[in-house]
Amino acid sequence: METLSITLEKRDGAGKNYAKELRKSGKIPVVLYSSKNENYLAMVSSKEITKNIKKSKAILYNIESSDSTLNGKRVFIKDIDKCPITDKILHIDFYIVPDKEMIKIEIPIKLKGKPVGVSKGGILEQEKHEITIKTFPENVPDFIEVDVSSLDIGDAIHLGDITLPQGVNLAESPSITVVTVVPPKEVVELTEEEKKAQLEASLAEPKE
Repeated sequence: METLSITLEKRDGAGKNYAKELRKSGKIPVVLYSSKNENYLAMVSSKEITKNIKKSKAILYNIESSDSTLNGKRVFIKDIDKCPITDKILHIDFYIVPDKEMIKIEIPIKLKGKPVGVSKGGILEQEKHEITIKTFPENVPDFIEVDVSSLDIGDAIHLGDITLPQGVNLAESPSITVVTVVPPKEVVELTEEEKKAQLEASLAEPKE
């Protein structure tokens, strides 16, 4: 798991109007949660965090802050709230990594290889793009690679089929489907009568 330093500063304000003004100034409101139910309100540079998130969500951050309650803490991103229209980050929840305790985190799933079934005309469908694992922070991989080259039409890989690195445990149902190869969609050819009926129906529709 990649480790980066990030600058966070304490904030005293809250609420929609406060958050709106904060974002206008180039900052993003964040909340730090801990297993001891100790929560902290803070803010981070929008430019700095956006640049880092583009690399990967599975990043362990070492906090640098002028506030002693924040400085030196280790966190990872728990949740990101984005604007549905602009995709800009509105709010971030961080989770404070407890000392000598396992953490639960989502990391990306990357597929490797070309399935046998695709060569036969099948379609590869990835139904899950992240996997939830439980491990110590130092063991968190950047991603989990899944080899799909042996998949034939109708085959699937579930979470329980994935071999995880040593010290990394699955933290969700093993029966969840990750990827499958489905049969090619049939193209139904219309008869001349059906084509004619479709054309007549479209011509008969009222024009606005």
